[in-house]
Amino acid sequence: MKNIKSDLLLPLGVSIILSLIIGKIVIKILKKAHIGQSIREDGPKAHYSKAGTPTMGGIIFIFSTLITLAIFRGYSFENILIVLGMLGFGLVGFVDDFFKLVMKRSLGLTEMQKIVFQIIISFILIYLASKVSIKPIGTFIIPFFNIEFNLGIFAYPILAFIMIGTVNATNITDGLDGLATSVTIPVFIALTIIAINMNSKISLFSVIFTGALIGFLVYNSNPAAVFMGDTGSMAIGGALVMACIIFNMSLYLIILGGVYVMETMSVIIQVISYKTRNKKRVFLMSPIHHHYELKGYKEQKIVTAFTTLSTVLSIITLLLFL
Repeated sequence: MKNIKSDLLLPLGVSIILSLIIGKIVIKILKKAHIGQSIREDGPKAHYSKAGTPTMGGIIFIFSTLITLAIFRGYSFENILIVLGMLGFGLVGFVDDFFKLVMKRSLGLTEMQKIVFQIIISFILIYLASKVSIKPIGTFIIPFFNIEFNLGIFAYPILAFIMIGTVNATNITDGLDGLATSVTIPVFIALTIIAINMNSKISLFSVIFTGALIGFLVYNSNPAAVFMGDTGSMAIGGALVMACIIFNMSLYLIILGGVYVMETMSVIIQVISYKTRNKKRVFLMSPIHHHYELKGYKEQKIVTAFTTLSTVLSIITLLLFL
């Protein structure tokens, strides 16, 4: 218990405090620069009042994580790879946000540009992860059955698909005040426990990232003083998927990241239904959190329900993986 307190609880506390301090500074800068969120016209009308809320706030928990890692000398090779995942995909989101919000280009990066950058980053990161993964990088473990199989070099495109899918899924989940942040906190708590059990230094990154998100949530919860933007949501996906690939638990993302999967599937189902069923929709609006909004549920209730689901799925992942 004493080791856990010194090795993890102190970094957790420092990360929370740094996130709170950096948050105050960053929000002031974003407001001064008039970097505010634009609201989609076809979105819920309740969101119109959020127009102009500072965004790109993901840099708050990114900087907090980087600084706290440095303070506690947490830059092991494994953690450097997760940081590269966070920064690599976060940079794609940052460039997209920058073009849209600072350069006032309505589209930011095109979908093709995003995919190309994400593919390049994915293959580089997967190659680097192959040097430190617990088992050979092509090893997959099937949840529930604990069956292992190895695809060798053919695993690269599959892992790239999982990586890109995860990053875009966390991006889709960022649609309500505090939603992506709240859903992600239990996910990284679970990763911390897994890392402790495996005696991995990734536990330090995970607990620091959790603290950074907790601090950020103070500003991001309803009513949000700042949004994380693509900068933050893609950084979350990059960090999450890198940790899971290093642990050879990428298939467990279906469970651990179940809320992200649900959000993404709601969009896919909606698009397929609209195109194949004469413009008929399954949901009032996708992603599914907007469906519940339009059914009359308050944002806070939706966030609470989704966070509870994420917590349950994180516990199930721990029971299956450990």
